[in-house]
Amino acid sequence: MRRKGGRVVPRYLRGDDAELAKDLAKDFVRILASGVGRSRDEIEAALDAVPVPADARLLGEGLRKVLDASCTWSVPSGVDPEEIRREVFLAAAKAHRALDVRSEFDRESVLAEIAPRLGKTPAEIDAALYADLRENERLEAFRSIGPEALLERYDLGLAQAILLKATRVTIRVAGEGPDRYRRLFRAARFHGLIHVVEGSPAEGYRITLDGPWSLFDAVQKYGLRLAMFLPQVLVFRDFHVHAELAWGKARTRAVLEITPEDGLVSHVADAPSTGPDLDVFKQAFERLGSEWIVADNDHIFALPGEIACVPDLVFRNQETGEEVFLEAFGFWSRQAVWRRIELVRKGFPARFLLAVGKQLRVSEEVLAEDEAGEIYVYRATMSPRAVLERLRRKG
Repeated sequence: MRRKGGRVVPRYLRGDDAELAKDLAKDFVRILASGVGRSRDEIEAALDAVPVPADARLLGEGLRKVLDASCTWSVPSGVDPEEIRREVFLAAAKAHRALDVRSEFDRESVLAEIAPRLGKTPAEIDAALYADLRENERLEAFRSIGPEALLERYDLGLAQAILLKATRVTIRVAGEGPDRYRRLFRAARFHGLIHVVEGSPAEGYRITLDGPWSLFDAVQKYGLRLAMFLPQVLVFRDFHVHAELAWGKARTRAVLEITPEDGLVSHVADAPSTGPDLDVFKQAFERLGSEWIVADNDHIFALPGEIACVPDLVFRNQETGEEVFLEAFGFWSRQAVWRRIELVRKGFPARFLLAVGKQLRVSEEVLAEDEAGEIYVYRATMSPRAVLERLRRKG
């Protein structure tokens, strides 16, 4: 990648770079496809032997990193290196204590002594002693990938790596139906991204996301989630990504732009509707057997001039048909919660329940009883019984 003014310009694989990458990819894939059962150390030595031009070293490393995601590495079955090391070290310590001044430590005799007890040969014990170290992992399986697909994933990975330096990301999407928008908003929530949505189905939406470098400490896990969200944007025909970056060691301000003209390709399926915590909550709520049923929410509330709201769940009363929407703010910023509170105060067109983690320090009393929404503050996880009690409060 290179700097051009205040912009970071990724060096996507095009022209001669793409042809060189395809040649390298063929060699790398051939080595991995024939390397099942070999150690990581052996395979990396074979990959290192592939001639790569000096000015293409980063390209070679990038392709190998992408291919590593298609590999399954494992410790050989039936081997417990920690247990074997404990037995060997105890036996070795005992042998050392028994030495006199003229004796020398005999490693082979130690292995032979414990071999019957472990049911293995000395050679098997020697091989298993450090089998859990990264270089000794064995290639269990390799999902082969064609050169074109590999280049596409390389380009995507390049853009994703840059987003790890983002302080703020603004995404504009337009020209799609409600279902596509809902899938995108669900993906943002599924990945746990701090975001604000503005717009409407007619004009499109603007999504503002905090980047990992906007947090108190740059959090690698959050950055990876932001990177994993990008493919969900690429499926739109009309989109624009504007990322503000803290770039380089000096963390100078820079910008990354991504548009359909970059030709990035998404290879991921749609994210699930909800995260595992909400799935557990739904199952527990259904076991209560109440008059309310719970489901994933598909409704987008886009009030004119206000931020858009996409609650997580909808509760429907089987007797009256009343609907109550729930949005969970377990880990979001207080600012995001207060934006939602202000939206409810201005008049929300449905009953609304904001589930807020206690660490966000928001009182349940900030919304009055006559308002459309109320706040439920919880400690670690939402209680189905507490939510049911609130559903019945005004039902």
